[in-house]
Amino acid sequence: MRIPLPKIRELAEALTSLFSRAYTNRYPFEKVVPPDGFRGCPRFHEDDCIGCLACYEVCPARAIAYEDDREKLTRTLTHRPDLCIFCQQCERACLTEKGIMLGKEFELAVTERKTNTSQSRKALVLCENCGAVIGCLDHLKFLAKKVGTLLYTNPTLLLARHDELQLLEKERGQASPHPRAGHLRFLCPSCRREMILKEQF
Repeated sequence: MRIPLPKIRELAEALTSLFSRAYTNRYPFEKVVPPDGFRGCPRFHEDDCIGCLACYEVCPARAIAYEDDREKLTRTLTHRPDLCIFCQQCERACLTEKGIMLGKEFELAVTERKTNTSQSRKALVLCENCGAVIGCLDHLKFLAKKVGTLLYTNPTLLLARHDELQLLEKERGQASPHPRAGHLRFLCPSCRREMILKEQF
């Protein structure tokens, strides 16, 4: 069977393409800069994250997990890019608007999935009466600043603000003979409600 010769137009296009500049980037030899608005891999920012778990609550892919260590009094938030769908819900729900943000990173290939995670560790506050988790200390400090003078209606936020201003005594946990001294402790809502009811009745 005789193979027909290529048409003159096709040959001209092939020669033009051969000696002209490429339309695409020479990736991976040249670095590609994504445009503005590109949804890259989300990363935690340790200084701006307050450990409020807002990103964990709204993540539809469950790419964000957290673990509370009551012995070390730390909360660890972990983001897994291999599960992430880059929907930007975590960034939109962040209270500080900077705790977790989408960047322009898109080269996420790794040999092991757990090596490319992003983490944020925060100090944890437990109830001084029952040991229940109240929240992260940075979260309480953020709320104390947010509500302003209304923090005086909530002893837990007041203590968090005093801790930031270094006004708390180091030996604060000792018992006091005054019946209302128990209010000035980090207490969960249930323990604080029980204490108030006991004083009233």
